[in-house]
Amino acid sequence: MAEHDHQGQVAIIMRTKNRGTLLERAVKDVLAQTYRNWFLVIVNDGGNAADVEQVVARHSARLAGCVLVLHNPESLGMEAASNLGVRSSDSTFLAIHDDDDEWRPDFLATTVDYLESSDDEGVMVRTEVVYEQITGSTIEVVGREILEPELTRITLSALIHHNRGVPISFLYRRRAHSVIGFYDETLDVVGDWEFHIRFARVFSIGFIDGEPRAFWNQRLGVSGDLGNSVIDRAKEHRGFDELVRENYLKQDVAEHGLGMMMYASSMHRELLQTQRQIQDQLHHQGHRLAQLEAAVSDASLVSLLRRRYRRLKDRFVGRSAPRAEG
Repeated sequence: MAEHDHQGQVAIIMRTKNRGTLLERAVKDVLAQTYRNWFLVIVNDGGNAADVEQVVARHSARLAGCVLVLHNPESLGMEAASNLGVRSSDSTFLAIHDDDDEWRPDFLATTVDYLESSDDEGVMVRTEVVYEQITGSTIEVVGREILEPELTRITLSALIHHNRGVPISFLYRRRAHSVIGFYDETLDVVGDWEFHIRFARVFSIGFIDGEPRAFWNQRLGVSGDLGNSVIDRAKEHRGFDELVRENYLKQDVAEHGLGMMMYASSMHRELLQTQRQIQDQLHHQGHRLAQLEAAVSDASLVSLLRRRYRRLKDRFVGRSAPRAEG
């Protein structure tokens, strides 16, 4: 491996494990960026080291002096891998680029330019979900959709509801770590969401709208090394989502007591009860309306049949009555 100083205006942390085909594409993706002042840290988190080295060797000429490869003998987890990459580099800006995701070639140029002319500590871009399938070493796109199409800005309130951004969409200033800490290594999943919440509690996050500049690639129905954690480990996501919320609730209670939470819980219960009462009333009124509509329809049908009966009777009687003789 060529000598390097682990520095660049942007440090790109790429987590990988036994996904040579995807890693190959990801390295090419970084090399395709129009912005060149970057340093790539590839963290092989317990995967086959030889496969990773082969991918890097194929691009050694263009990566010379701009890449560091770290091998964990055993997997330490996604957030530990991120922290290892962050601590092993030096830069003004940071980006987490997982081995299965992609950027538009102007992602770094656009986001770096934004942060250099803004007071925001981080920025996210419009992101597209790309559904793909892999056969051997061939990757085929089978569908696309915009992630959070209604999104116009990144706010703490929105992030608390659920994660509005994914790592591939986010560029931020390294100095933020000195204030909010690093990625939480106790979280097997949802670590990026929890980090975004801590980030937004202290700093502002900009948003660049328009055409997607980040691509969150997913493989539906695929498990194992080629799976996406948000899909393949959906049950764990729900569990750790609840854990993160519980931890924040405990922190708030420790600082402010249970008073406000108890009051809010009581009000929430009353609101739910009122909602149920309104739903019951709407259901009852809907049933009454259906009965009324049926009755009106029946009455109209009876009226129609009566009119037809009278006409037929008049015609029949008119034909059967004897003619008067003169």
